Amino acid sequence: MKFEKIGMRTIKTALAVSFTILLSQLLNLRSPFFAGIAAIIAMQTSVSESFTMAKNRMYGTILGGTVALLFSYFAPENVFSIGIGIIIIIYTCNLFGWKKSVQISTMVFLSIILNYEEGSRLNYALYRTLDTLIGLIIGTLINYFIVPPKVEDKIRDSIHNMYSEFKDIIESIIWGDESGSLENLRKYLADVEENYNILKKDIKLNLCKTDDCYNYDWMFNTFEAIYNHLSILFAIEKTPQLTEENKRALESLFSKEIPLPSNEKLDELDLVYNYHLKKLLKGLNSIQVALYNVQSIIE
Repeated sequence: MKFEKIGMRTIKTALAVSFTILLSQLLNLRSPFFAGIAAIIAMQTSVSESFTMAKNRMYGTILGGTVALLFSYFAPENVFSIGIGIIIIIYTCNLFGWKKSVQISTMVFLSIILNYEEGSRLNYALYRTLDTLIGLIIGTLINYFIVPPKVEDKIRDSIHNMYSEFKDIIESIIWGDESGSLENLRKYLADVEENYNILKKDIKLNLCKTDDCYNYDWMFNTFEAIYNHLSILFAIEKTPQLTEENKRALESLFSKEIPLPSNEKLDELDLVYNYHLKKLLKGLNSIQVALYNVQSIIE
């Protein structure tokens, strides 16, 4: 059995839950369970995601509690009124763009409507909101101040993987018998885009330098352009004749000679192929230089 080391996110989650439960006991809160759950949910893979999750959960908790209190005082408790309450909550969340708050809001609504035996609904709603708020605050603060997650590391790893994948596919096209697949490249692009969007949110919290964001923005756009050029090369179903310029660029990039002859006259498809190959290689070279510069700064 292979044992993996315990990650920092695991340690921070345990710390957040433990501290939340301790504080709940000191404050004599009724439901430390909900506080602990909120602390777990707040521990996301980035600080900005922790803030977003905390915001969505608080919106949902307050909305669900408010609707539940109104229904408990002004509407009879039956299946029909509960259904109407659920409709109102979902409609309100969609109206204000709180779509990620729908689930927690409806859950809070049901817990207050159906668990009246724990005390008055008003007290239960207030304690439920307070428990959630404490857990979210502690979880978010611990994620922010104790070794905050670095989205830049994930982006750099994705960029390195994508760059290597591009090179492997081009090498298979020029030197191999198979042309490879664009499926993995599309996944890497989606991964980089997702992490880049998180990075832009982290910048607003002063967790990343603006210059770094600009560099990643440029790299992402360059990879998109390279992917588009490569897609066109895949669509050309013929063995191309390469220009001397592209042949030298390929041999320089991969440090080996190309077995393909380049003496014959180029036809229209060859010209199209070489145009997109030239753009692709230029983009890869610029990415290579950028990765080298980033690595030099890190070291």
